[in-house]
Amino acid sequence: MRSKERTKDTVIRRDERSDGGYAYRYELISRESESVASFGIALYSVRVELTSPSGEVTSAEANDVFADAGRAILFYEKLVRNLATPVDLAYVAEDELK
Repeated sequence: MRSKERTKDTVIRRDERSDGGYAYRYELISRESESVASFGIALYSVRVELTSPSGEVTSAEANDVFADAGRAILFYEKLVRNLATPVDLAYVAEDELK
């Protein structure tokens, strides 16, 4: 029998940048799962949103990529520093996890 599981998402960092008419929004999310059969475990996700000068919005999320808060923060800061786009997110995450 599966135990009931609840998740709680908390945005722990949010940054906004702009460059050349494009607006970038980054969020570092802590996702804590609780189940009756175990204790709460926090995993970290990153969401990237890009708005073009014409108002078109694209976004991507790397879900539950890190269990270590320190590594998650370093990864997040790298994305913000390099103005990563939603398309870049998958490639940067892949390089990070090699």
